[in-house]
Amino acid sequence: MDNLEYIESYFTNTLVSGQAREFEKRIESDPVFAEEVAFYLSALQVTRETSHLEMKAKFREIYRKNLVEGEETNPKIDSISPSKENSKNSPVRKLVYYMAAAAAVACIVIGIQVFKSSGSPQQLADQYIKENLQTLGVTMSSLRDSIQTGLQLYNEGKFREALAHFEMMRLSDTSSFTVKEYAGLSALRLKEYNKALSYFEQLEIYNNLYANPALILQSVTLMERSQPGDAAKAKLLLQKIVDQDLEGKVSAQEWLRKL
Repeated sequence: MDNLEYIESYFTNTLVSGQAREFEKRIESDPVFAEEVAFYLSALQVTRETSHLEMKAKFREIYRKNLVEGEETNPKIDSISPSKENSKNSPVRKLVYYMAAAAAVACIVIGIQVFKSSGSPQQLADQYIKENLQTLGVTMSSLRDSIQTGLQLYNEGKFREALAHFEMMRLSDTSSFTVKEYAGLSALRLKEYNKALSYFEQLEIYNNLYANPALILQSVTLMERSQPGDAAKAKLLLQKIVDQDLEGKVSAQEWLRKL
């Protein structure tokens, strides 16, 4: 993967979490790479009005042209006089270079924050989880004591143990909405998205509930997973929530404006 594809992958949220952290650390430690990212952000602004495919093609053209122009204005010279070589490598010149790189990094950090604040699916899902699913309250149920045990594990951040507990409960009570919901939430926090989706899809059959979060939870899971096609599926579910005035309508309306 060349640097351009690597940078594009970061800003399109296709890097895994570990790779994303490595990307951000590299910006701070590699001045040349920091300059490339800064250029990406500026060129992206120029091409923002075009379609996605046109944008990528145009950006590649601008990017490659910039590299060529950089080589032309700073040609490699086989024979450099000692005075010029010393000047090039002087502490003052290095200081100026790294100060410029530091300024570029500062601009990049601001640019990343602005870019991401527009609301990528994963960012929106992360915010929803942070605001609504960090801890869970007690639910009235005939299985309250057992549920409470699982909730305590969940609220302590022991999602693996919580999931195992709720799945064990499900074996003895396959009809419990609450157990399926909490099993799905535990799977979601563990990033076991397929399992979470399976549980949340099972919640759709409970039509007699005053508020059923089945669709909003499916949407959050799809947005958090962010695989190809997930955003489109999430938008369909969000539109259904809005059209049918279902649980999560306020969030659905806000996300549809941003996606």
